[in-house]
Amino acid sequence: MNLEQPSQENVDFILKKITEKLKMVNASAFENMKLEQVHYDLLVELYQLISRKNSFSPREMQMFAEELSSIRKN
Repeated sequence: MNLEQPSQENVDFILKKITEKLKMVNASAFENMKLEQVHYDLLVELYQLISRKNSFSPREMQMFAEELSSIRKN
């Protein structure tokens, strides 16, 4: 999948993969997030960082969840 071009399909894919990898219980908070609502470049960077890790400490998981919340545009 080419993540260089912002698209709704890419946003959906990235959010699904991030929530799966972090085993997020409250993943529904990120469902139906629209491309226009996110800072796409930050979302891709976060996805790439999370994808490279095999395991996460509880603190890392919390930090990533907080960062994911901050990618929303105000």
